[in-house]
Amino acid sequence: MEKHLRKRLAELAIIPLIMSMFSMPVVAAPLTTVELGTFYVVSGKGESGGNNDPGNNEEPGNDDPTKKDDPGSGSGSRTETGDKNKNSTSADYIAQAPATGDVITETKTVVPTKTKWRITPSFNVARVNSSDQRAIKVSKKKDKSRSSKGNKWYCGFIKVKKPGTVTITLEGSAGEKEEYLIIAEDPKVKKNALVVNDVKTISMDTYLSGVKYLKPTSVDSKKADIATVSADGSITVKADGKSKVTLCFGKRKIKGNVKAKLPAFRKKKITINDKPVKLQMKNVSNNSAVQYRSSDIAVVKMNKDGYAAPVSNGTATVYGKSGNVTAECEVTVKGLK
Repeated sequence: MEKHLRKRLAELAIIPLIMSMFSMPVVAAPLTTVELGTFYVVSGKGESGGNNDPGNNEEPGNDDPTKKDDPGSGSGSRTETGDKNKNSTSADYIAQAPATGDVITETKTVVPTKTKWRITPSFNVARVNSSDQRAIKVSKKKDKSRSSKGNKWYCGFIKVKKPGTVTITLEGSAGEKEEYLIIAEDPKVKKNALVVNDVKTISMDTYLSGVKYLKPTSVDSKKADIATVSADGSITVKADGKSKVTLCFGKRKIKGNVKAKLPAFRKKKITINDKPVKLQMKNVSNNSAVQYRSSDIAVVKMNKDGYAAPVSNGTATVYGKSGNVTAECEVTVKGLK
């Protein structure tokens, strides 16, 4: 009897133990970190990026060499250069002054100073207003292209005098109304900006002032063998000399003279014997910044100060780089035993 009672009590004691086990919180297995070189993989449920995906294994500060750069995320970009549709409704879209004619059709347009334009809305203009008459003067003027005998049409006539951002308002007799945001810019060649030495290509904003939105409608260089001008106004120098360049912004023409004196060795060819010789350069703004190198160090070696040291008989080309211009000199070594 006593043995049976002890067995029964033991069975009753197991029941609370089992129930307490069901009510206890489940403790997850601790995460383990495995070091793999310079990467760290965290294993454990909820830390991986998916099936067999160890998650983010990028080392802080290291770029993935297989990842292509996003062209839209680079820094230092001054303005957006992508082409926009003429009728774009983007808030930051600014139309350029027409290359031909004198009619402004876009409601947000950049124009050069010292020019005249017409604005011809769909209605007959009765009243005009400019938010700044000193920068851009607006007046009502007869529109000959739409007027007929006994039926006079009027447009807005503007004179662009000074740089500024001006709102032009045109109203019709029946309550019609249109507003135009006109940005006036005054492009000018900076003093001495077209004297070129240590660079071969100069951007438009380097030698022009007063320009932020204006783009040239046409470009020209009188002597293309000296300098050429690209569509965006950049000037590329090809040789020493002078050339007149012209940039047109609608009706406005900007002219300047490029004076190029590119870095060069004073002698194109030189012969040396058993002693180092200093190679002189001209048209260099900072002699200590010139970088020298030899095409064949078994014949001639160069040091940072421009000395050519003979090594063996033969001929090599020596290069001197100043800015982004590289000059050449042919060095011949003779008489070494």
